[in-house]
Amino acid sequence: MSRTSYRVAAAALVVPLAAGLAACSAERPSPSASGGSAGAELDWITTTPAASGPIDSFTWNLTSGEPASLDWIYAYSDSENTTLANMCESLMLQTPDFGLEPGLAEKVDRPDDTTMVLTIRSGVTFWDGSPLTAEDVVFSLSRNLDDAAGSYWGVPLYDRVASIEQTGELQVTITFTEPDALFERMLATAAGVVGSKAYVEQAGEAYGTASGGIMCTGPFQFDGWKPGTNITMSRYADYWNDDRAALADSATLTFVTDESTIASSLLSGDIDGTYRVPLSATEPLMNSDSGSFYLGASTDWVAVRPTEKDGPFQNAELRRALSLAYDRQALADTVYRGTAAPSLTPIQPGAWGYAKDVWEQGAAELPPLAQDVDAAKKLVDDGGLAGQSITVALPAETEADNKAAELLAAAGKAIGIEVKTQTLPLTSFNALYFDAAARAEYDAFIVNEYGAGVADPIVSLSEFTPLSAYNYGLLDEPSVTDNVAAAFGELDDTARAESLVAAQAGLVDSMGLINLVNPGMRLYLNDRISGATASLAFLYYPWAAGIGAK
Repeated sequence: MSRTSYRVAAAALVVPLAAGLAACSAERPSPSASGGSAGAELDWITTTPAASGPIDSFTWNLTSGEPASLDWIYAYSDSENTTLANMCESLMLQTPDFGLEPGLAEKVDRPDDTTMVLTIRSGVTFWDGSPLTAEDVVFSLSRNLDDAAGSYWGVPLYDRVASIEQTGELQVTITFTEPDALFERMLATAAGVVGSKAYVEQAGEAYGTASGGIMCTGPFQFDGWKPGTNITMSRYADYWNDDRAALADSATLTFVTDESTIASSLLSGDIDGTYRVPLSATEPLMNSDSGSFYLGASTDWVAVRPTEKDGPFQNAELRRALSLAYDRQALADTVYRGTAAPSLTPIQPGAWGYAKDVWEQGAAELPPLAQDVDAAKKLVDDGGLAGQSITVALPAETEADNKAAELLAAAGKAIGIEVKTQTLPLTSFNALYFDAAARAEYDAFIVNEYGAGVADPIVSLSEFTPLSAYNYGLLDEPSVTDNVAAAFGELDDTARAESLVAAQAGLVDSMGLINLVNPGMRLYLNDRISGATASLAFLYYPWAAGIGAK
């Protein structure tokens, strides 16, 4: 793939089937329905109460299953990143409140719009005792430029990178072909992880596997991986940052995916905690006397996205009618058990990583969310749309998506539009995110996405422009495309936010998608532990380091 175009890679942005913000231990929260953006009346949390002290060990479950690899260039889904976040550090750090801080790079300078100079932190060691060097940084970042390696982060996140060079004992300089406002934020993800050059080269293709292991600088060090069973890690005694040193001596990560087993294991104490609590387990865990259920800030969104198929769903007024007739509040309250907020936009407050006042104003100016079947019927009648039929694909295994599709069909029936639904096995459905041929027979599909889990709305908004290889509905609305293109090169936060707020308004107005709800991050901790990160920032932040005795 060419590195000259800025395309958004779905592998970095999509969480296929991730079931999806107030704090809650017993009562169900009531999401806001007062505006076009989620969260206007929610008290979102980013961390759980601090631990009272250290703990010997704890067991945590990866609800999305066993990681495919622990090599950072292949860490694109929940399980990989949730695991690596505690062991492999990045040059920048996205904090639990979605702020951005120095990580292994103690300072970032921009002498001009196309140059970034990283000052590497001194005194940091890998678990084998070897020092972190600028050479390790150049090597680690450069792996994302190696087409043969096939990094999941290389395209598009390194598209504008011209060179990565060591320019001092602890200095690395990155030059860009044109200004890149997103790159610094992405250095807080797996795209900015630094590993030991010597260890990676020695391990070769085994690096990141159960047999090859990994070598990083984080607060926990890799102990072992029993395929199909668990991954274990232990506290790194010589970790450089006392403020984020691990409180637990060791931790075990399990891979249970069966929803009933997850619920029973959490209630019994066999598992101490997990992110993305299954929706079916929400009520039992909310009402449990043995632990606490939390909702954290997130960047997740659930929507009906048009495909490239030429048909009725390409008509923006038909999409608008279905959107007006859709009962988002029922989806949020009943299907998501109050853990999601109705929304017209994929950009929820968790993604407002800068210029929040600009984003708040933009959200306030979006159209009202209220269901209006009469207005929807009028659009259908005025446009001669009655009797049109569309087919929507969804995963067979996911209850929330099946219920979301039922509500879409009900909305269609109420206004004279036939909505046919087609359930697909998980593997077949996930192919829709990446394969145009697989989407060819469907007008739309129900997506669960999260904008790479970073607090920059450009990641999600860019998917609705020709700048992205994953602009499924082929939207080319100038108010979206032009503003997103401008934002990519705009280094001033306020100006950048203003462009993206305009793009968001254009996306909502053009009905580039039917956004349904923006879920919060469902988290459960039993009464043994506390201190876990509550927000979706756990994907790249050492969430386990703060876990200790309650």
